[in-house]
Amino acid sequence: MQGRDTPPEDAIWPLWPSAEPRPLAGLYLAHDLQAAARHAPLVYANFVASLDGRIAIGEGGVPSGIANPRDWWLFQELAVQADAILVGGRHLRDRINGLAQDLFAAFHAPRYAELRDWRAERGLPAWPCIVVASRRLDLIPPADIPTERLLILTGAAAARSPAAERLRQAGAEVVEAGRDEVEAGTAVALLAARGLRAIYAVGGARVLHLLAARGVLSRLYLTQVHRLLGGGPPTTLIEGAAFRPPLDLRLHRLYYDPAAPGMGGQLFGCYQAAEPGDSTPLTQETP
Repeated sequence: MQGRDTPPEDAIWPLWPSAEPRPLAGLYLAHDLQAAARHAPLVYANFVASLDGRIAIGEGGVPSGIANPRDWWLFQELAVQADAILVGGRHLRDRINGLAQDLFAAFHAPRYAELRDWRAERGLPAWPCIVVASRRLDLIPPADIPTERLLILTGAAAARSPAAERLRQAGAEVVEAGRDEVEAGTAVALLAARGLRAIYAVGGARVLHLLAARGVLSRLYLTQVHRLLGGGPPTTLIEGAAFRPPLDLRLHRLYYDPAAPGMGGQLFGCYQAAEPGDSTPLTQETP
């Protein structure tokens, strides 16, 4: 039996701001993203990466060498707080073909029942709005996503195409959110106008670049697994043209998890986009 002052073996150690060790469960729920999005849209993204910066190898998903259930639990804690979850069209295509991770497990898988209870207690819908950014609209609505919760954003011409009409007839809503393709600022404003203010972007490296380049990314959650993977050209967490000047992010929270099974541990970090000219230091009271 552990002594009263001895943390459990699977405890998380808050490093910034420093605090007493705490359980994994509830770590990101305590960030209360619904409250953070109350006055302005909060667009947040989440990645897991190796020490050599890889989020994927080739066209595959998260490498098995860094995928782990503790990070995946926190992914679901972020998902369950969302008003909207933003994915790319590729995810729907892969989902139909059985090739995609179940990014929406929090809303139906038995092991996440307590997260669904957390959501229900706060009066949130059983499912967030699943928002798909697609230029081509070569999509089929998956049977496991409630059609009434599916919103497809596309460019002006595509929104008036036969492909858009087919999707509407299948029950999905298709909305113009840009001229030739989805424009990040337009998309966020459109969602906010519908009351969808906590927006979880899980569309990958290209979507992250789009959000960051347009200045609408609010927070980046990054799990850094203490492993080197190697391999071919790395897929890093952002893909696109260089930012000129670079985009500054400020450390908001940092935790050490020594208990990742079979690994040397991992860090859970949360970073906030800095406002121009913002040099305010972080404090214990930062929400």
